[in-house]
Amino acid sequence: MNLSKLFELQRKLDDNIEKKHPRQPGEDRLAKKILALYSELGELLNEWREFKYWSYDQEPRTLVEYEVCKYCNGLGFLEGEIPSPCPVPNCVDGELTKNPLLEEFADCLHFILSIGLDIGFDPEDWEFEGEQYHDLTEQFIALNKAIIEFYEKPYEMHYVEIFDLFIGLGKMIGFTCEQIEEAYMKKNSENHRRQVNGY
Repeated sequence: MNLSKLFELQRKLDDNIEKKHPRQPGEDRLAKKILALYSELGELLNEWREFKYWSYDQEPRTLVEYEVCKYCNGLGFLEGEIPSPCPVPNCVDGELTKNPLLEEFADCLHFILSIGLDIGFDPEDWEFEGEQYHDLTEQFIALNKAIIEFYEKPYEMHYVEIFDLFIGLGKMIGFTCEQIEEAYMKKNSENHRRQVNGY
């Protein structure tokens, strides 16, 4: 994963947001970003679902169909003498799909990167292996604990722990670096559009 590129993309988004929504006197924007990260982690948990022991529906939301692909007219392939697969990346058998779990992961990554920018974190100095606990429940809890520690003492080492646990979480869920980058880029573009449209 090209962290320098992701941090630079996040810097541009943050600068754009700052122009449209300047910090108010006395505003603790870092605290708000940490709270926003908690909110996104909650949404990620809800898409993961495996902790919901009270429900029969504990399957992670990794594939949701939301409309018929207009490019292939719902066929899943292009008609012709020799039919070829539909080139639309999220077309599965003619249905457009999305991965809510991955989308929420990308939302979390936006705030983690933004927090790093706030503290002057330089990704060139670090390589993240992705610290992993025994299971995903422990991983989510460890990540939440690391966020609290960072809030109480916003040191670079606490931030590094957050990032490393988050990368480990992605690996444990089964995301590849390529999937994470692609999801981040899509959401980054959407977030820029939202600023233009007065979101």
